[in-house]
Amino acid sequence: KLEGYKKFYSIVKTIKMVTLAKFRLAQARVKTRDFTLRYTEKAFSIPFEEDAVIKGAQNTLVYVPITTNRGSCGPLNSNTYKYIEGVLSPKTVIIPVGKKGQDSIVKLFPKEFKFSVMNDMKAPMHYGYAGFLWENIQTVENAERIQIQFNRFISAGTQRQAVYNIPAFDKWLEGLNTAASQEDKRYTFANAVLENEEQTIRDFYDFHATLAVLNAVCENELSEQAARLVAVEGQLTNLAGLQSKTQSLYNKTRQGSITASLIEILSAMSSLEGNSAKGVRRNNFWEGAKLQ
Repeated sequence: KLEGYKKFYSIVKTIKMVTLAKFRLAQARVKTRDFTLRYTEKAFSIPFEEDAVIKGAQNTLVYVPITTNRGSCGPLNSNTYKYIEGVLSPKTVIIPVGKKGQDSIVKLFPKEFKFSVMNDMKAPMHYGYAGFLWENIQTVENAERIQIQFNRFISAGTQRQAVYNIPAFDKWLEGLNTAASQEDKRYTFANAVLENEEQTIRDFYDFHATLAVLNAVCENELSEQAARLVAVEGQLTNLAGLQSKTQSLYNKTRQGSITASLIEILSAMSSLEGNSAKGVRRNNFWEGAKLQ
């Protein structure tokens, strides 16, 4: 049992080192997230209340939860499922990303499940993968709004749920026309975008929607590695405690066995000394005792 704990500890420690390397790489990739999303935020940052959106929805509401491929990453996936459960409606369509999402959501929400997208995670997240996701998401007919759910990295021990709401192109364009006719904070931005041709505006919309998807998958990947680091560290602590208790029990048992053996030896020596005092003599160990 002690040897098993030692082997398991070495395996978990190796997993921790690999996860730490992946965490550092993922952390480097999202350093510029707030700069690259500057215009994406202007394009899609509109205040909303989810309950009001659900009640007023005329067409399909698409939810895209970003999940992980493996476990041992804390409550990231379970929190996502709880959020989805709270926003279900007859107009809900779910397109999970990741193996865990595919395995769980198809069982938890079979009616709302549309299809899933998986990534083997052998290559870093890139714009091409985000574009592939966005193209497949847009295959849903009569989509009124697309919401990307992911876990945003705050620190190594803190990850928070976040969403990106991307309206359908027609509704987004309608919102720009409304903003361009009113003097609000999006007035200048909306007029600058609407001065271009319709195809250019469509390309602008798709480009920044893809950037939002890319940021979501990168953030979720970083959160996954951070949560796994915390989980693995907890496993190492538990294993070290079990190993210490087992080692202590082993030492006590071994010491007890040694003590019992010493007592037997001392008892035999005392018995021999007593027989010698009574006149018992033995010249060779194979000979019987002879009385003097």
